[in-house]
Amino acid sequence: MKTIHHVLDIAAGHDAVRHAITTREGLAGWWSTKVATALAETGALIEFTFEEGFNPDMQITHLDTSSVEWKCIGGHEPWADNTFRFELHDLDDGRTRLRFWQHDATELSDDEYGIYNFNWGYYLQSLLELVTTGTGRPHEPSPS
Repeated sequence: MKTIHHVLDIAAGHDAVRHAITTREGLAGWWSTKVATALAETGALIEFTFEEGFNPDMQITHLDTSSVEWKCIGGHEPWADNTFRFELHDLDDGRTRLRFWQHDATELSDDEYGIYNFNWGYYLQSLLELVTTGTGRPHEPSPS
């Protein structure tokens, strides 16, 4: 199976980056503006709304001070059972290194893989911008 992997060095502290990947407010600031979530704890569900056919429901399968992992449990069939991992590492100069992986549970076509990889690059850049400037570029779902 294919794996998407991105690495970003972010000019912000660990806590700011962690907030962006573990809170409803943070996630809504860089990925999708419509996020429903329970508490940031293992087992909690995060429901993201994008557009028809792509509304992934992620269960938090691991959470500690330096990493979070999700498993897609619904809302987008090609991602069923995929895992998504964010790891944070403090750099000596006060920046935070973010490592991201999407591990596919089923084989995707090269085009699907390319689209998801490109989109993760876009949204991880949005996360970087949110944490460093206060403004990300999240998807804004059409009003229902």
